Formats: sequence, C-alpha cells, structure tokens
Amino acid sequence: MTASTVRPQAPWALRLLPPFPAIAHRILALAGQENASPQEVGGLIRLDPSFSAELLRFANSALFGVRREVTSLTQAVAILGMDRVKSMATFVALNNMVRTSVRALALRKVWVHSVVTAIIAEEAARVSRLDSEVAYTTALLHNLGTLGLMSAYPAEYSRMLEVSNDFGFDLLETERDLFEIDHCAAGAYLALDWNFPDQLAAAIVTHHDEPVANQRSLDNLIKISWRLTDALGYAAFSPAKNWAYDNLVAYLPNVPNSWLCHSADAAKAELDARLAASPL
Repeated sequence: MTASTVRPQAPWALRLLPPFPAIAHRILALAGQENASPQEVGGLIRLDPSFSAELLRFANSALFGVRREVTSLTQAVAILGMDRVKSMATFVALNNMVRTSVRALALRKVWVHSVVTAIIAEEAARVSRLDSEVAYTTALLHNLGTLGLMSAYPAEYSRMLEVSNDFGFDLLETERDLFEIDHCAAGAYLALDWNFPDQLAAAIVTHHDEPVANQRSLDNLIKISWRLTDALGYAAFSPAKNWAYDNLVAYLPNVPNSWLCHSADAAKAELDARLAASPL
C-alpha cells in the first residue's frame, strides 16, 4: 500500500453511498478557512436545528473531553477549536448517514473502536510532541472507509464481517475480493472527496501497514493507536495479528509521561470512564 493521496476515480463500491449532508459540507468548508470566527461557524451550524442539537450533545459528552458545560454553538466552537468542530461535524454526519442502514451492534463496535483510538492517539501525540488535535481527528476518522462501505452495502458488508471472523479471512483481501477496494483506500478516497487534508488521507490509507518503533509521524502514530485499541479489547473486527499492549506502548517515544505507560488494566479503566459518558 502506498501513501499517495492522488485522488482516484470514484470507486464503484462507493457510488451507492448516501450523499454527505450539505450542512456538514458547509461547516467543514467554513471551519477550514484560516480567518473563520466561532461566531460565523456557530451561526452556520444554527441554520440546521437537528444538526445543532446533535453537535451540542456531542460537545457535552466525554467523547470530546470538554471540562465544563457547553451551552451555545459559538461557545462550543470557541472551546473545541476548528479542528475538533470539523471532526465532530463529520462524526455526527456519518452517524446520521450510517445508523439507518447498519445493524446497531456492528455500528457501535466501529464507533467505539474509532473513539477509543482517537483518545489514545491524542494522548500519544501529546507525549510524542505531535499535533494532538490532528491526531485526534485522524484517529476518529481512520475507519472512514469501513463506514462508507457499511452504508453503501449494509447486508453484504455485515455478512462479509461474519464470514471473515468465523473463518479467519484477511479483512483487507476479502474487501478487495468483494468490493474491488479495501476500507483503507475507500477511506482515503472519501477523505479527499470531502476535502480533508492530504495528511489525513495518507494516514488513513496506510493505517494497516506495520508500525515502526519510535518513529515520530502521524501515520505511524495512527498505526500504533488502533492496535492499542484492539489490544485493550475494543476491536471492531477480529485482528489479523494479536499484539501485546506493553509491546505496542514501547513503540511510542516519551511514553513514561502518560497514563498510557501504566498497566493495560489502568489504561482500560481510563478509557471506560470516558466512554461511559459518551453518546454512542
């Protein structure tokens, strides 16, 4: 797999994907502008009452780690920052797109895996001196392609997961056999099509590649973070390889300054507490 982010022709497997909500597109475009203000972004979000309510609900959850109650959209934007507002808007939009067509249990496993990976990646980025906001957003969306394929082909994708888990088939190979694209490439395509940064798309397309010890890069951090998520028991799918938590933590630089360096049980307790108050 290559980290190239040249936008490919639209894959046929994603042509049945429901359209990305127009309000989410507009929020992402405005929040991505360098001079956008919280008032402008909050005013745009306010134009869609249901979307506004969802965003406030998520902003006040442990999912986004806000320490005090968020009571207005402008306040939410100011507290969370533009990067996190974009990831939150994408998360809400995807949730609305997918939840009507995918079985609740399968979808919840993907969401929980994504959220835990985002929390881990944010902390790992902090101790590794990388941009924690970018790491959080990228980790939250690293399975974007899975959600896209799930939404376009809910019955077929769910059945594929069952068969892959039962018989130990390689997930990426099985996806390519059935849909002529795997969820890594599908996610990178969607990220570019929805105007996310090339850096995010590159991390998505390579996240199943093998991690490298002590390499300080966003791509490598995502590779380690989702595997830590699996090692702690939050896997969305049966893993191709079982990693030990302690071995994975050793791949991260400067980790002694973090709760990640404690035991796997302590790290899981920290994450369980965050998940308990999230709106998943």
